[in-house]
Amino acid sequence: MMKTIILTACIAFASLSLVSAKAKIPICLPCESIETVQELPTDSEIQKLAGQKVNLSYANKEYGIFGMSIWNSNGRFVLSDISNNMYFEIDPQVAKILKEKHDFDAETAENPLSFWKKVGGKLVFLVIIALLIWASIPSKNKTKDVEPTNI
Repeated sequence: MMKTIILTACIAFASLSLVSAKAKIPICLPCESIETVQELPTDSEIQKLAGQKVNLSYANKEYGIFGMSIWNSNGRFVLSDISNNMYFEIDPQVAKILKEKHDFDAETAENPLSFWKKVGGKLVFLVIIALLIWASIPSKNKTKDVEPTNI
């Protein structure tokens, strides 16, 4: 009974995306993801070098399904415009300014991705796969015929 409930819930969760107008599963293989880490002041030397308002951001390639990040690769710090549509690689001159003026070392800084992006999506994906495998294994307990007893 429990296997049936879990399998039904997984199928219902998977079919939610099929109801959309596109009727396709949202898979990201790979998608370029850019997240703002720090907004830089408008009077910064970096703004003058870039010629526009830029922020310090983290760009990476993300592999995912249903909005869950399953794997992240090629992560690096970049400068991005305000809308995060375009980014610029950090050259040595900009890296020096970031280290001196903004106290940020792009070479030794840690990955700023959240727990959900790093590990959470992997855990949920593995749990769903494990539940699907468990639900597909036939049950050893066969239902027994119950005979009525007269009182």
